[in-house]
Amino acid sequence: MSKSILAAAAAIVLASCTPPPVPPPRFTPNPPYPPQPLDPYDQTTDPYGQAADPAAPTPSAPQPEAPQTPGTYPNAQRTADPNQVISPYAPYNIIDVEGFRSGQLARDPSNQKIFRVP
Repeated sequence: MSKSILAAAAAIVLASCTPPPVPPPRFTPNPPYPPQPLDPYDQTTDPYGQAADPAAPTPSAPQPEAPQTPGTYPNAQRTADPNQVISPYAPYNIIDVEGFRSGQLARDPSNQKIFRVP
């Protein structure tokens, strides 16, 4: 009888020594993407940064999403890191703005919309 009790005790001790189960990995969003500098008065590129086709007809009316004056672009929000901002556009990604000065225009790489660096 003592051998069976000893065997049961050994099994319990060994079972308690196994490592705990590994938790599933945490969700991590995409890393911050560097924004692209943009000149709002540059007519050689379209809103997506591609070269304009010279044979394409020029639009007669301005696009409703493209503001006409630089002051109409929304400001990004500051974060604790001075080299990163939160985009003013959904899905509100964190964007690396290292090398940009306050007031410069940048483009959110996830949706290609322009914002002002705070």
